[in-house]
Amino acid sequence: MRCRCHWGMMALLFLFSFFAVLVSAVPAEASAKIVGVRWGRTMDAVTGTLKVRLVLETSSPVQVDQFITAKPNWRLVVTLRGANVDKLAIPPSPDTSVIKGMSVIKSTKDTVHAIIELPGELKEDQYKVFTVKADPKANRPFRVVIDVEKAVPISDIRFSAGLRGKLIVLDPGHGASDPGAIGPRGSYEKILNLNLGLKVKAILEQAGARVVMTRQTDVDLSTPDMSDRDELRARTMVANNRKADIFVSIHHNSSANSDLTGTTTYYYHKSGYDALLAQCLQSAMVRGGGLDNIGIRTANFFVVKNTWMPAALLEIGFISNPQEEQVLSSPAFQQKMAMAIVAGIDQFFGQAAKMRGEQ
Repeated sequence: MRCRCHWGMMALLFLFSFFAVLVSAVPAEASAKIVGVRWGRTMDAVTGTLKVRLVLETSSPVQVDQFITAKPNWRLVVTLRGANVDKLAIPPSPDTSVIKGMSVIKSTKDTVHAIIELPGELKEDQYKVFTVKADPKANRPFRVVIDVEKAVPISDIRFSAGLRGKLIVLDPGHGASDPGAIGPRGSYEKILNLNLGLKVKAILEQAGARVVMTRQTDVDLSTPDMSDRDELRARTMVANNRKADIFVSIHHNSSANSDLTGTTTYYYHKSGYDALLAQCLQSAMVRGGGLDNIGIRTANFFVVKNTWMPAALLEIGFISNPQEEQVLSSPAFQQKMAMAIVAGIDQFFGQAAKMRGEQ
């Protein structure tokens, strides 16, 4: 154990030295001083994500880099270039299940490394490092902000047959500032997705399922200053933080070729259940909706890859085909397709229970 830690620290020092060599090629300026450390702990109102925020206050602007290391322990290392530190009081972390603690190491006269100790693995989409300009009027110094989110553990998946009591997250794709595809007759994908999602929700709840929707109106989940990736991530975390049984994202397809028609279902292989969910939904939709069967396909789509339960993304039909757009816009067809989606979900739980012998 002593030897492994020794080599782990040597690896860190090598990386620090590498960064120091890079920095030495840049003309030196007066180093900023780290003057304060603050912590915060929040929970996102929409996704329920627990987040710890670490703020390093500096006397003037600094440049920032970061990397994650797993040896000897999981750490997030944030490098402040053009920075210096003397004695610094570091309060304890407000939640050691997210960040165990933080220390600082000065590797050169103008490079400081903030070593953030983690309780376990941290993925790239679970943290953010950014800077905030000083605000003299508000007496706020330049800040380096580090946000780390708590990972929700993936539990052992066990399913029973039937819809009653199941927690299902429905995700009507797009919304508000993102219309999705627009058909030649003027139909907006975001509206078709929502209308169908609300119909599926009503039928599922009548059958005794608990349903959470990522949106129930024409809204964005993220704020205007957030990226498309942040919007998608907010959708996945609605399901992840509630530990949903399954996640179903509802979309309508589009193509430059207006002759294309048909229904397809996408999944990402996280477990044996993902393909099963996709196949059950696809079969039921083709039977119930009567559109061409394009089949199930694997895809690296964010919402099916980053949900921690079986997930599927449905492409009901092609909004870009004028005839199919008219069918997809019909309330009668939407009700028929909603019933088919619910039938596919019910079929999935029945078959998944048989896979584990828990009928």
